[in-house]
Amino acid sequence: MLSDNQNLRQLLDDYLRMYASRDDRLTGHFSEDFTGFTGGGAFLVKDRAQWVAITRQDFAQIKDPIRIELKDVAIQSLSEKIAVATGFFTIHLPIKDHILSRETARLVLIFRLESAGWKISHSSISIPYHLVREGEVYPLKELVERNQALEKLIAERTLQLSEANDRLRQNNETLAQEVSEHRRTEESLHKSEERYRSILNATPDDITITDLEGRILMVSPAAFKIFGGQGNEDYIGSHVTDYLVAEDRSRAMAHVALRRQGINAGPREYRGLRLDGTTFDIEVNSEFIRDAGGAPTGIVIIVRDITERKQAEAVKQKLETMNRQLQKADSLGRMAGAIAHHFNNQLQSVLMNLEVAMFERPGTVGSGESLSAAMQSARKAAEMSRLMQTYLGQTMAKRKRLDFSKDCLQRLSQLRPIIPPQVTVESRFPAPGPAIHADAPQLRQILTNLVTNAWEACGDTGGSVCLTITRVSVADIPVEHRFPVGVDLHDPVYACLEVADTGGGIFPDDFEKIFDPFFSSKFPGRGMGLAVALGIARAHDGAITVESELGRGSTFRVFLPVLEEY
Repeated sequence: MLSDNQNLRQLLDDYLRMYASRDDRLTGHFSEDFTGFTGGGAFLVKDRAQWVAITRQDFAQIKDPIRIELKDVAIQSLSEKIAVATGFFTIHLPIKDHILSRETARLVLIFRLESAGWKISHSSISIPYHLVREGEVYPLKELVERNQALEKLIAERTLQLSEANDRLRQNNETLAQEVSEHRRTEESLHKSEERYRSILNATPDDITITDLEGRILMVSPAAFKIFGGQGNEDYIGSHVTDYLVAEDRSRAMAHVALRRQGINAGPREYRGLRLDGTTFDIEVNSEFIRDAGGAPTGIVIIVRDITERKQAEAVKQKLETMNRQLQKADSLGRMAGAIAHHFNNQLQSVLMNLEVAMFERPGTVGSGESLSAAMQSARKAAEMSRLMQTYLGQTMAKRKRLDFSKDCLQRLSQLRPIIPPQVTVESRFPAPGPAIHADAPQLRQILTNLVTNAWEACGDTGGSVCLTITRVSVADIPVEHRFPVGVDLHDPVYACLEVADTGGGIFPDDFEKIFDPFFSSKFPGRGMGLAVALGIARAHDGAITVESELGRGSTFRVFLPVLEEY
């Protein structure tokens, strides 16, 4: 029976398939001895020929396939030769001028086993019209119109979709360009970061970035070599002045304040403090990081370990000191010869006058004059000895804070009575003047020697001497100014005393000798003024320069360090 059920189910499926596809071969499955055919109405067809005719007429009216969706089916054997199949299906069936859609139909097929196999002897398809729900039956005209409207809407939507696709394609192309540009930017940024990282890794100087309060945000790898430590965590969040000795911290913050005001104070030197507590020499330069509007957002600080440089400078200073000593020794050798000559002359005069005095009785004419001449020669010898000591820097100096202008003005007022009337003197001293740390008598000695040298250069025909005091930076001193050998200025700011005359000037061949002891172009073997002035200036960490042109006079400038608080 299992085989029969399979055959019956196959016959049922063929029936529905051929009925849906309007296949005339469906009539071949009808039994020759059928019991009848019932449709949706109250009629019954018992004649096979009529049944076939009705089916063919039905198929002829609508040749297009219809849809049949089988919902449920049951096949039951009633006897060895009779079986029945019942089921329900959804049928989309045209009815006159309307379309019946989504309606459930009932199917009953009765099968009879004949000599040719199982045949359909009764068919009943029942469509319950009274169960048709509202909205499920549509007029054909309305359906056509709706189809046309739908096609128009589809065309419009298709056009809109095409335009949207075009816009989407353009957007995709734009997005692809932006993505490509973004990738190029990322690659450029990555390369910049690599270059920046390479620079940070290669530079021996520490590059530190802080906020505006001085809190460290980042350090370069050089910081670990300079200050110690293993990573950024050793520094992040700490204050930048934590790595300076206590006495330098306020000075460093004052430097930052100058930079905030836009004053380029240049690099400064401090004593650095390593993580292990040891100290060393560093050079620090800083610059503000600013946003697009120019407002400061942070500080970049460059720290350089100058320990080796300081050691080299110390060696250089030592060598320069030795060089100056050698120069002094050379000058001293020349000076010793002149001293021997002068001392011999003075001593011969002393001896001669003393011998004369020995043979003269006290109270006689001439005895007092001889002794007076001997005393004058002795005084000259003592003065010469004092000048030599001053030149060699061996005199005791009592330095204190002085107003450069005030002190020079006092000395100049003392000199005016002895200056020849044919020489005019003009002074331009600011009040108050630059503050210096100097020995007042020695400072007056410099002014006396330079002013005396100036009015003597004017000669008997007269001329003018102009004295000026200014405050200058070492970088502003013209290179054409003549420095004596061995002069080197280290401080950033100096007080400058300028003494200019309208005399005959200095011969080029004499430039290298004018500061030598006992050199004088007018009084050979007697010049100590410029040599003593130079010795005093050097003892005060300063220098003297000379600028001269034949027939146009000379200008001497004395540079002395200005006190830092000025």
